[in-house]
Amino acid sequence: MAVSVVAVLTAKPGFGPSVIEAFREVSPLVHEEPGCELYAAHLEQDGDTVVMVERWTTRADLDAHAQGAPLARLNELNAGLLMRPYDVWFLDAVVLGDPAKGMIAAVNE
Repeated sequence: MAVSVVAVLTAKPGFGPSVIEAFREVSPLVHEEPGCELYAAHLEQDGDTVVMVERWTTRADLDAHAQGAPLARLNELNAGLLMRPYDVWFLDAVVLGDPAKGMIAAVNE
């Protein structure tokens, strides 16, 4: 079963765009990692919070990502930009209503 992840990064005031630039560098590398189905950044409107929405084919794929060079590089780029360590939630999808609208679709769906 796929593993969904939401990571929330709270940048220091004015540094949200810098955090996005860090993700801009590493995202192409993450997208090539085995099992990466979704790795998408979202920047708070008029704010400095970055929300990453991810989906990995297996927990082993996610664990490999967590130990990989792209994430290490991301942490290096974000050093000094964040208010605190980022929060991460591991989620199971719960389909509500119309399945096409009630969950994040897999890439091949």
